[in-house]
Amino acid sequence: MKMSEPTGVSKLSNLLLASLVIPSAFLALTFVLHPGVGEGTLVRFANSMLTSFTMISFLLLLTLFVYGDARKRPMTPFFGMLLCGLFGTALSLFFLSQGDLLMEDNGSVRAQALSNIIRFSTTVIACAIAALIVLGMLFASLMHTPPARLEFEEE
Repeated sequence: MKMSEPTGVSKLSNLLLASLVIPSAFLALTFVLHPGVGEGTLVRFANSMLTSFTMISFLLLLTLFVYGDARKRPMTPFFGMLLCGLFGTALSLFFLSQGDLLMEDNGSVRAQALSNIIRFSTTVIACAIAALIVLGMLFASLMHTPPARLEFEEE
């Protein structure tokens, strides 16, 4: 093995370093250009986590209900995921009712919850469109063949 060829460990460390350095550089540049941008970041992150937990819990509830129905025991996963979804909803409402803890200048808990759901839905739609574009490009590159040339035999 030549010295210039990176080993598996060095490739992994380079990937890890790149995945940490590049976002850190963007964050540092953002904080230098706009010092007040970090205010409320923890609140927005907690809002996103609670909303995502609650919505995905209900999605998993439906998935497990279909799975349980296929196994002729539809109520087994239903109760577990229902409790998980209700727990997420209760957590969201509890934290949103704590005043300014998770409120982002919205007038009521219902307005904040709706704002969270709209942000979550927008993110899901954007990720789905991005995945479709990537899969479409992958499919197009795999299926691309050079155009066939018509050749005629001379008599």
